[in-house]
Amino acid sequence: MPGLTPELTDVFALFDHYLDGRADHPVGVAVSGGGDSVALLYQLAEWGRRPLHVFSVDHGINPLSGQWTAGVARHAQAAGAKFTALRWAGEKPSTGVSAAARTARHALLADAARAAGVRVLCLAHTADDITEARLMRAQGSSVGAPALWSPSPAWPEGRGVFLFRPLLERRRADLRAWLRSRDLAWIDDPANDNPASLRARARKTLAGQADTTAVGSVLSMPDVTMPSPLGAAGLIRLDSERLRALPQETALRIVSAAAVCAGGRDRLPRRDSVERALDALRSGNIATLCGARIASGVVVRDFGDIGRNGQPELELEAGREAVWDGRFVLRAARSCTVRSSGDVRSGLPEADRAVLRTMPARLRTVLPTVDFGRGPVLASSLTGDHCGTVSAECLVMPRFLAATGAVTRESDLAGDV
Repeated sequence: MPGLTPELTDVFALFDHYLDGRADHPVGVAVSGGGDSVALLYQLAEWGRRPLHVFSVDHGINPLSGQWTAGVARHAQAAGAKFTALRWAGEKPSTGVSAAARTARHALLADAARAAGVRVLCLAHTADDITEARLMRAQGSSVGAPALWSPSPAWPEGRGVFLFRPLLERRRADLRAWLRSRDLAWIDDPANDNPASLRARARKTLAGQADTTAVGSVLSMPDVTMPSPLGAAGLIRLDSERLRALPQETALRIVSAAAVCAGGRDRLPRRDSVERALDALRSGNIATLCGARIASGVVVRDFGDIGRNGQPELELEAGREAVWDGRFVLRAARSCTVRSSGDVRSGLPEADRAVLRTMPARLRTVLPTVDFGRGPVLASSLTGDHCGTVSAECLVMPRFLAATGAVTRESDLAGDV
């Protein structure tokens, strides 16, 4: 095949910067069969420094979707990539189908990526997508702006998985011209022309307009966290004084991320709720947000919320891993029951109760415990792994750091997903 056209050669520089050169981890790429994602697949293949794993989600909405997935499989084969087909099964909502499909798609892709050992999943959003999303938000949509590099929005499925969008400065029309120059085919989803879809209406209104100057670098927010050994137990400590000095929008994003991560939630809160929480934090008052309690700069899970909206009890099978309350991933050699420390504190061994007494009162009740049939014991990483029987890893601080820009490329990631 001929070389890349000059207009696209800088995409390789992005691949080199954001993706590791190691060949022991595959790079994932989500391909729908549309022109943008097909172009991205072949550009990654020509870059050639890493094995590729193609994931394609069949939403089960269009009767031709099975054929589209088969077409993606052929593209993957031609590009020398591994292929996995995914399907959004079950009943579809009568309203809000696009948003529901997006949520389901991210969860399916994240789960499949983790299972395949993929840490970075490439998506083919373009400058046109940025402009369309901006217009959609102006018309009341909550759709976010595509970012060059960001953690997966699916939780807990997306833990350890990052999204990379290297085509944000590319135009949709240019990518299709590049495909035509190589006699590569793609599909056009008729949903993109459905007037009932806000995105389709935005696309028609803009008629190919795109603002490439809107593409920013990787998200980077000021570090306002204060060191704490209790970060390994899910406590986030913010510097209230530094927060007061930050621009309002930056402070709101930090507080929102802290609450979502400490609370183990899977979606961002409403802006007005975050504003109230930020005001409370800056004034020294107490606030609750996304299942987290915020007081004196400390953000920690709210015990009272675990029973109402969380996952108070989990049956963990032997040899399996599971995420409890959106905050801890547990692995056990034998089957056990997972509960919060606040529910079983009186039944814990004296050694575990002594550990709890060294912690802030609000943290003592929200740690995971495991029961193998002989009574509960703490499963927190602070107390070890109980002779290899069970281990617990807290996801709160790694997730918060990822959400606030501490992970800027694949080389910043440690270990496997």
